[in-house]
Amino acid sequence: MAFLLLHSFQGSAQKENYPFVPGETALYGAYFNWHFIWINAGDVLFKSDTIRYKQQKAWHLKAIGKTFKAYDMLYTVRDTFESVLTYPGFDPLWFRRAVNHGHGHSLHQYTFSPKEGKIISRIQHDNEKPVTGQLDWSKGVYDLLSSAYYFRGYEFEKMKKGQKVNFRMVVDNTSEELYFRYLGTEKVKTRSNREFLCHKVSVWLLEGDFFPEGEYMKVWFTADKNRLPVMVETKILVGTVKAILLNEQKLRYPLTSEIK
Repeated sequence: MAFLLLHSFQGSAQKENYPFVPGETALYGAYFNWHFIWINAGDVLFKSDTIRYKQQKAWHLKAIGKTFKAYDMLYTVRDTFESVLTYPGFDPLWFRRAVNHGHGHSLHQYTFSPKEGKIISRIQHDNEKPVTGQLDWSKGVYDLLSSAYYFRGYEFEKMKKGQKVNFRMVVDNTSEELYFRYLGTEKVKTRSNREFLCHKVSVWLLEGDFFPEGEYMKVWFTADKNRLPVMVETKILVGTVKAILLNEQKLRYPLTSEIK
């Protein structure tokens, strides 16, 4: 999943006129490349909505990823990401990342305090004692999930091919400086033979438990006002994974990028 804000591109990133609305859902098929074979291993569901958070209306973003039962015999994945942000301002308030891979699990939780410029973190791995901490926060710094939604606000059509854009994101209890590179437009066909004209970007990833460090994540966004991700391809330590759009509901704008 990919990501967010740059001070040098504040004018290109959307503010309160978001390309998504409460009620939008997008379902993706998850594919894993194993010895030159692409395996349909699971799916990922993204949902945007609004809730009451501390007596205020707020954005509620959620992503749930899981492997199919047939694939669980090889490797089980049950992941949940949740973000709560101010409405309509889109400043982060709370984030939860519950990851269950194989026999291991971890829980990352961040509570943002925009007025104080602080983030309180609570991280727990397996059955170890939770570790708490505090980070500085500045406007435009998001968690992983809200970064992915914020990304859709960039006016890619105004960027030059090869242009790099820096941004910051909170990941693994640190605020990291990252970047994405705009790669131009490209046609993408899904597994259901739908074809879209897309804006393509590559994202610099930090080395982690599953990812090598480098510009190994590619994301294709619809070349229309929705800027809905159609496909994400990421190199991991043991192969490559893809997420490809299966269906979508309650988009804000028509999918004019779809080639009939």
